[in-house]
Amino acid sequence: MYRTSVVDEVKVNSLDLSAVFQTGDTEKIQCYSAALAIQRESTKFGTFDISLNKYSIFSEEVTVPVCPVINIKKTFHANPFIRVGKVDIIGISSSALLHIGSVQQMSLQSRVKHIRNFMTNPYQDGEEEEE
Repeated sequence: MYRTSVVDEVKVNSLDLSAVFQTGDTEKIQCYSAALAIQRESTKFGTFDISLNKYSIFSEEVTVPVCPVINIKKTFHANPFIRVGKVDIIGISSSALLHIGSVQQMSLQSRVKHIRNFMTNPYQDGEEEEE
């Protein structure tokens, strides 16, 4: 038995990058975010063009474990409502989800590749940044 979610107030300051704020019951939610974050010591504006396909992190298949469905207990909800006074959130980002209600199936994914380019090696004693 599903219960009805009642929220008196929701305050979200920022919603960004494939994030979802959903109220009500939902059958399926899919979120995907891909980001290429490049930090450069010096750059020439207008000469930058890099495809996400160049990096394997954006094309690798995600292995999702299959969990067996096991009914262990039956629950009776005497009160058909879930009541919340206030939800206050600073930010929702990168395929994150704020969902009020019931959901049957969801898939959330965020992939980020960070690259740092320096004119001189900032790492001392042979230490190098990982790729």
